[in-house]
Amino acid sequence: MKSISNIEFSKFKEYYIKECNECGICFKNCFAYKNTKYPIHKTLKSLFQNNLDKKNVKRIKKFLKSCLYCKSCQNSCINGLDLSERLAAIKFELFKIDRKYTWLPHNIPSIFGKFVNGGRIAYFLRNINNYLIPWKNREKFDKYRVPETRDVIFFSGCGIQLLENQYFTILEILTKLDLNFGLIDGSFDKPVCCGAHLMDYGQFEHGIYLLNNLIDEIKKFNTKKVLVYCASCFYGLKKLAPQFIEDYDLEIIYAADYFAELLKKEENKELLNTLNIKSNVITIHDSCHLAHSGDTSSIRNLLSVLPNVNISEMKHNKQNSICDLYCIFRELNNPLKLILKKDIIPIIDEAVESKADVLCSLCPGCHAFLTIFGDGLSSSLGLTKKRILVKNWVSILGDYLGIRKKDMLTYRLSHFITIPFKESGLWYLLQILRAFVRGYMGLKEPKYNIM
Repeated sequence: MKSISNIEFSKFKEYYIKECNECGICFKNCFAYKNTKYPIHKTLKSLFQNNLDKKNVKRIKKFLKSCLYCKSCQNSCINGLDLSERLAAIKFELFKIDRKYTWLPHNIPSIFGKFVNGGRIAYFLRNINNYLIPWKNREKFDKYRVPETRDVIFFSGCGIQLLENQYFTILEILTKLDLNFGLIDGSFDKPVCCGAHLMDYGQFEHGIYLLNNLIDEIKKFNTKKVLVYCASCFYGLKKLAPQFIEDYDLEIIYAADYFAELLKKEENKELLNTLNIKSNVITIHDSCHLAHSGDTSSIRNLLSVLPNVNISEMKHNKQNSICDLYCIFRELNNPLKLILKKDIIPIIDEAVESKADVLCSLCPGCHAFLTIFGDGLSSSLGLTKKRILVKNWVSILGDYLGIRKKDMLTYRLSHFITIPFKESGLWYLLQILRAFVRGYMGLKEPKYNIM
């Protein structure tokens, strides 16, 4: 791993110190500010200049624990400052001060921070990805994993493998479009990852280690173009990687935008099949990590290419989107709300109000949270009717390309025990338990060729 120095985020810190006038308007509507009453805008310059006293460092840590990722601070600077890197820069400074620093929401006791360990999380992810999609099920795509010169690389990320129908759908889309692509699976056979989520929780050391491994793998394919599906991967490789990798010159492309441009070509238009697809009104949940990276146009570009699709925007969209995960964090002090309450995530309410038929998710995490908690747990378990269908953009595009696969997350939630057993919710939970015991607790490499 590259040693920690004062180089990381140096350009942003210089920019912020020079341009910010400490007016505090960016925190006017901030939940963290309302919760802590701490004027963080008055101390950030001192933090970035490495001369902040311990008392204020402690108060900044407390402030961040109340952050809801709403991005209101990012979009409200009256001087037009680009603040998209500020949150990560603050967390990195706290990590430099205390290498054991861990971010947790304000309503989770700090003692649980001892159980947040980047290395253990990485081992857990590698094991669970091997249990859910073993080598045997991946063999048909092995030729794309061979490290040779390619036109473009597809980095799957870690989370998409937890939703196997999305993983296989996007790989079949890539092959149907006849692309000369290289394939790198995140957190599977090798310890490679963008590191974004680990860094979100303050686990910079292991996050940077995994990121460096990923860059080494990318270099083997002799191309600068990297396609990503996961919104967090896009943010990690677009915004965070340049802070830690010297001479970083990769072109990071969100896959939806890449597919849209290909499907606009005359020779590919005939691939789009509207048979058995009714007209759809689609509303979009913009992932916070995509919004942080300034990309809210890719998905709209793709949907505009698809026949019989109309977009109906919800109230909080694009740069003003709501983070679903932080809506869940907000209720953790009362776990019963996660089970009984229907409107934990107001995204579903807004999607229904938009009169859309489908709520389109853009990343695996968002899709999982909206599917499980968005309309209440009773709805996800099939006990009550869903108010709106949650569908990932990969599945929407797959329908038009004749690649239709069962949404296994939705199916497993409503089929705890079923035949075949591997399609049941119980089987899925058992794989998570196995991965936790072997990976997180045992720190063991995955057993490959698992059946």
